[in-house]
Amino acid sequence: MRQRHKQLEKKGWLRQFVADEIQAKDVVEIYDFLGYEVHLQPLQHTHSKKDRSSPSEGSQSQCQTVYIRPKKSPQG
Repeated sequence: MRQRHKQLEKKGWLRQFVADEIQAKDVVEIYDFLGYEVHLQPLQHTHSKKDRSSPSEGSQSQCQTVYIRPKKSPQG
């Protein structure tokens, strides 16, 4: 997960927050309107199964980390 985050940062992506599927769809529209590209990265399971405070695998698979970066201008 951290390695993928670092790869995205090198490409100019900024991590914003974690959203469920419904929120992610809304966020894409809003950030697009504001002039940003949006990248959604599926949330990966990082907790052990013994960790009772972690979300269930079912709900976690529907969550995505939202990354944004300014859109590149058509001039280059």
